[in-house]
Amino acid sequence: MIELTTLELLAMQAQVDGGDWAQQCRSNAQSVEAEIERLENAHGDSLGLRDFDYDGFWAHARQIIELFKSLKPIAGPDRERLWAKYSSACAEAKRAQQRERESRQADSRQKRDLVMSKIKEAYFQAKGAHSAAEFAQADALLREALDWMKNGWEGFDIVTRLLSLSSGRMLREDREECWAAWKEAKALLQLRRDEFFSELRAHLGARVERWRDFVANNEGLIEIIEAEIDRCQELEQNARTEEFADRMRERIEEKTRKIADLQARNEEIENRIASAKRWLHR
Repeated sequence: MIELTTLELLAMQAQVDGGDWAQQCRSNAQSVEAEIERLENAHGDSLGLRDFDYDGFWAHARQIIELFKSLKPIAGPDRERLWAKYSSACAEAKRAQQRERESRQADSRQKRDLVMSKIKEAYFQAKGAHSAAEFAQADALLREALDWMKNGWEGFDIVTRLLSLSSGRMLREDREECWAAWKEAKALLQLRRDEFFSELRAHLGARVERWRDFVANNEGLIEIIEAEIDRCQELEQNARTEEFADRMRERIEEKTRKIADLQARNEEIENRIASAKRWLHR
């Protein structure tokens, strides 16, 4: 029986251990490479049918870094190759994410500019309004701008909807800019409308008072004319000639028509006063 020396036993053990170490290196490298390939393919699709999941990608990427730290041993050349592959995947994702971010910013600015143009139109409409109809038009423009601030292109004209290839979604900063401008225009509209209707009520109130004076003056005239009619009737009854009686009857008819005209005028003015009072108490 051949006896092995201690050195020979150590050499044989080293060969066995070396084989196990190399196998473990290959196994660890394969595990990391498989995870990198999954990182490259698992968060989107080649046809672009769904949005790329960047949050999922970067969470997965952090897990692979931990994998690099925990899986040992990995041979130096394999580690360098795998790290380069991992870095390339991350760099490509970062470039794609930046392109997507820039595209979203451009789309958002396009939508923001259209919304802001509508808000400015409403602002200047409110600033120059001088009638209830013009204030109503400014209010309608603000409602339209508010609808435009929602996601999508609903409410825009057919040309805008056809030519806009984006989702019609604004970024937070653009939406906040539009919202601030909208509130400013709304506040101006409210202020101008309150001032307008306050002045209108004051003007209408003064006019109602003048109309009431007209009615009172007309009623005073009617009383005077009625007294004149009574006098003419007395003269007619005591007339010594038919000619004088005819003249009195003509005056009575004339004065009666004048009373009817004054009463009709008063009725028209009373209708105006009633209509104005209803408007003032709205």
